[in-house]
Amino acid sequence: MIDLSDVPVVDNHVHPWRESSKHLSAEALAESVSFVDAVVTSVREPFLPAEQLEAPLRLYRETSLSVRALLVDLARFLGCEERWEAVAAARNRAAEADYRGWAQRLFEDARIDALLVDEGGSRPRVTLEQLGQIAPARLRRVARTDNFVRDLLEQEESWPRFFQRYQEELDAAIADGAIAFKSVIAYRTGLNVEPISEDEARRNFEVSRGGPISAQKPLRDFLLCHAMDVARERGLWVHIHAATGDPDIVFQRANPGQLYPLLHSERFRANRVVLIHGGWPWVSEAAVMVAMLPNLYLDVSEGAIFGLANLRQRILEVLESAPYTKILYAADASLPEALWLVAKRYKRALGQVLGELAADGFFSPREAYAAGRAILHDNAARMYGL
Repeated sequence: MIDLSDVPVVDNHVHPWRESSKHLSAEALAESVSFVDAVVTSVREPFLPAEQLEAPLRLYRETSLSVRALLVDLARFLGCEERWEAVAAARNRAAEADYRGWAQRLFEDARIDALLVDEGGSRPRVTLEQLGQIAPARLRRVARTDNFVRDLLEQEESWPRFFQRYQEELDAAIADGAIAFKSVIAYRTGLNVEPISEDEARRNFEVSRGGPISAQKPLRDFLLCHAMDVARERGLWVHIHAATGDPDIVFQRANPGQLYPLLHSERFRANRVVLIHGGWPWVSEAAVMVAMLPNLYLDVSEGAIFGLANLRQRILEVLESAPYTKILYAADASLPEALWLVAKRYKRALGQVLGELAADGFFSPREAYAAGRAILHDNAARMYGL
């Protein structure tokens, strides 16, 4: 076992939370690490009527191992009974008295130092200035380009004006300090992205602007490729959701392998890209791609927060082929408690795996500690200049 408890953490992928979350029901607190709740309730359109979902979601939440881990660990941290009502009450007392102070207790315990914040799709957007009032960590913006597409499709009817404003939004995000552009095109039209001419994108815009997203593949492929060109020229990273997710995802085209032709192409091979969510559940495919493409990196989120019980296997799957200097820790969480839980549990599992590898002669104990520190902190610090 390699003790990584003292290593500061840079979380490569989180979502912002609002000040209103200082008071949460027991259900809402548990939902923060429940995969079934997170995916079924975050879709753009209701998956099923709420009354049909309430009972099964409650059952699934109660039998989720990640939810159980949060209950056990928070009860111990708060010194209260191991019941959701008791944990939520104790947590709310601390958060309502001083939300930033409560988050600081958690962050100091897990040594969380910096957060890369994917702003998500909420309206209005939570700015880093707003989040900084309640999040005691260094914050960096990851600008979600799909939000620009969503908003501009509602506002602009002509292609020249639409594309001009899209470019202006990219420039504004860079001026605002964004260090990466984020794409969730896997949720819109799939990861089999192809370079498209502007003329083809314009024609698709004109016929599909008010229609279903599934009909907008040429348009969205073109816009992502353009954002990648801008990122390459301006020195930004590109974060691409490459994993499973909500029922809205184009599941059959969410495997990271679908991205290989694009990232391997001469046009984009110099782009610095991070596969967000570690390819989960296609972890081995993602790790092999990272080993093959020099400018491709892997973050471990989603499978970390929602798959806490199997962290060791996924860590080994990633280390099997990808150099540990290309692996980034991330939680994919959107509450201080969830960030804390995943960081603590991931450190423990990573330390166990590295200790076993050291015992098998892959590392000296000193080198194993350095590998753990690289994954948790040093790789991101180097990549983003933190």
